[in-house]
Amino acid sequence: MKADLRKAVIQVGDGRGFIAEPCAPVRGSLAPILGRLVVAAAHCLPWLPPACAVSYQEEITYQKLLGPLGQEPTVWAECLFVDPIADIAVLGSPDNQELVEQAEAYEEFTEQATALSIGKSASGKASLLTLEGEWSSCTVERMRYGHLFIENAIGGIRHGMSGSPIIDERGRAIGVVVAGGDVGGPSPSLVDNLPRWLLSQLRIVARRKN
Repeated sequence: MKADLRKAVIQVGDGRGFIAEPCAPVRGSLAPILGRLVVAAAHCLPWLPPACAVSYQEEITYQKLLGPLGQEPTVWAECLFVDPIADIAVLGSPDNQELVEQAEAYEEFTEQATALSIGKSASGKASLLTLEGEWSSCTVERMRYGHLFIENAIGGIRHGMSGSPIIDERGRAIGVVVAGGDVGGPSPSLVDNLPRWLLSQLRIVARRKN
C-alpha cells in the first residue's frame, strides 16, 4: 500500500506537497467542490499572498510550481489558504476562466497522482517519505495546540523533505513535515490547522476504535 502512496507526494517549488482526496459531493449542498487539492508547507511557496480578502489573480497564482517528485515544476497553482505561523498551505487549480490551459494542466497532473485521505491526528506510530523515496518509520506526539511532534525518525528529517505528508498506520495523511533535524517538530496537524471550509472539501477517515 505504501508504495502506491508515494505517488501522492509531489514537487512544490524547492520542497514537497501531496495530493489530498476530495470528499464526495453532498446531495443538495450549494457548496462548490474544488476537486483535488495540494497540501504543502507554507515556506515552500515562492511568496506569501497579501493579507487581503480580495487579491489580484497574479498575487495568488504561482507559475510552474508543481511537478512530479524530483523533477522541474511545470504546473501552475493558486493559493487557497496559507497560515505562515503553522507553516501550512493549500493549493488548487488556477482560474479556469482566465487561465484555461493552466487549469487543464493542473487537473490532468493531479488526477494522474494518487490522492491521500485525511486522518484525525493522534499520538502513535507514523511514517515519513525520505529523500530517497522510501518510507521511514517514526513516532508522533499530538500536542495540545494542534501540532505533531515527530520523534525517532530513522535518518532524521533532512532539507528537502518539507511539505511531505506524515502518514499514520492506516495510510492516511495526518500532518505536514515542516521542521528538520534529528527531531522534527512541531509540524502542523491537518485537522487542527486547516479551516473548516477546507476540511469540508476533503475526505476525512475517522480513527478506528479498538
